[in-house]
Amino acid sequence: MKCSYKCLVLACIFIFAPWCLFSIQAQERVAYVERRDLAGVRGGNLVVALAADPSNFNRMFASGQSNVAVAERLSADLVHINRSDLQLEPSLATRWEADKTGRIYTIYLRRGIRFSNNTPFTADDVVFTFQVLSDPKTQSSMAGQLEIDGAFPSVTKIDDFTVQLSFQRPVGMGLRMLDSVPILPKKVLLKAYQDGRLAEAWGAGARPEDVVGLGAFRLKEYQRGIKVVLERNPYYWKKDRTGQILPYLDAITYLIIPDLNAQALRFGQGDLDLINQINPENYAALRRSANSYSLRDLGPGLAMDFLWFNLNRSRNSAAKDAVDPEKQAIFEKAEFRRAISYALDRKGMITSILLGLGTPQYGPVSSGNKAWYHSGISKTEFNLDQAGLKAVDGDGVLEYGSRRQPFTLALFTARGNNVREKIAQVIQDNLSKVGIRVAVQQLLPNELASRFLKSFEYEAILFSFTPTDIAPDLQTDMWYSSGEIHFWCPSQSKPERPWEAAMDSLISSFVKSLEPAARKTGFNRVQELWAGEMPAIPTIAPNILVGWSNRLDNVRPSILTPHLLWNAEEICKRDRAAAGRSVR
Repeated sequence: MKCSYKCLVLACIFIFAPWCLFSIQAQERVAYVERRDLAGVRGGNLVVALAADPSNFNRMFASGQSNVAVAERLSADLVHINRSDLQLEPSLATRWEADKTGRIYTIYLRRGIRFSNNTPFTADDVVFTFQVLSDPKTQSSMAGQLEIDGAFPSVTKIDDFTVQLSFQRPVGMGLRMLDSVPILPKKVLLKAYQDGRLAEAWGAGARPEDVVGLGAFRLKEYQRGIKVVLERNPYYWKKDRTGQILPYLDAITYLIIPDLNAQALRFGQGDLDLINQINPENYAALRRSANSYSLRDLGPGLAMDFLWFNLNRSRNSAAKDAVDPEKQAIFEKAEFRRAISYALDRKGMITSILLGLGTPQYGPVSSGNKAWYHSGISKTEFNLDQAGLKAVDGDGVLEYGSRRQPFTLALFTARGNNVREKIAQVIQDNLSKVGIRVAVQQLLPNELASRFLKSFEYEAILFSFTPTDIAPDLQTDMWYSSGEIHFWCPSQSKPERPWEAAMDSLISSFVKSLEPAARKTGFNRVQELWAGEMPAIPTIAPNILVGWSNRLDNVRPSILTPHLLWNAEEICKRDRAAAGRSVR
């Protein structure tokens, strides 16, 4: 009897074991992203440079290009902007659907995916991520990316692999704001979040095994001031056309090299496999070398330097006008701002400062942004007489106001940026030729930002603005009069000028529109209004200059940062048989 019972149990085990195994396998089957256009060889260590030590391995708290360059390799987003064609594509989400209003998005998640510590990814991690971002105590620099008109979308879990995002209004750009937003592991970080230690959990001192993500790589080693080493994530969820699981590389080693000239030298010597940022002087020098690498001039990027004047009608803490009221009355005139724009020799700036590797800009959007750039905006002639400035005593110096004082300008710019310092010098020279004396003063970047965002104690500022994406919807903080980075007069409770009210209305319609043609037409009108009023004067956009070893395959340069490393999981490194040199 005992023997029969044991036999029956064993028989049941053998009968049901295959079914159980099949059930487990079906449950854990990974919904891979399959790249039918991709092939490569596995192995190799990619060596690149970082200009500074990372301060945090959590993308949610990473700021600065060096920090982001590392953190983004460790994490993944629901949807992602393909830096090659600049289109939105699935990532951790397999697909998404929008309702007819453009307010509600249903997002379907990839099944079977696991974090780098081999724990499953589910909708709970998505809900947790949005909870963390929307919590003001978190103080993440990414929070503003998800806010639409000051409000976060509500997130609802439908099931383990479906979530729903609900916005307060139609979202014309779709889900582009989710690009680069890292999905965090709830099981790993919940306790740190509850204890108010989330920002420190994956700080520079974190143990590699504690840093858990869904990216193509995971942290292996960090030596302050020396290097950061990432290794392949064995649980990554992308395949190439042969079925090989990405990434191809075994590792990425970031060498801490603060000096850009030293980076270029190490690249030219073959110590670095790629370089994301080359200045014009080093680019020219590298072109003359005979090493086995490719150089590319990608044309103008999204970054531009703007010159603007203080239009804040306010007083400082000593109850003194930040700007002479009669001078500010001149600043308020569109004729003055347009005349200053016309006086700037942008082509001269490009020749003398960028060695010809830049592009003049006349509107608020760089010509490198081919999707939204308004090609109809160009330099228009204007003179300062129409702004009420005249030289009356024969010395060529313009005068203003009831006392006919010489019109001078104090121009503030950031210290430590060689290109911007030279632009300021050219502006000083250009305006002296039309009768305006300019005194240039260099401030630390934080002090400069405080001047135009808080104290408003300045006359004119030259500073850079770098959009993170081509979509203008993500720069509403600049377009709206209520925006915190509305350069010339931020955080207005209501529009102080009729043209700002008009711009607010245009932007409000634009960001809600779901029709591509209407969006393009509407934003063209925004650019035309800007060009007519010229509240911040565009100067030049430096070209994006990059280089990589000819041993690398699947490198796809982009005008968006990081220009070469955005698709690190696809890059493969061949042996030293590769040779040759390519320059375009």
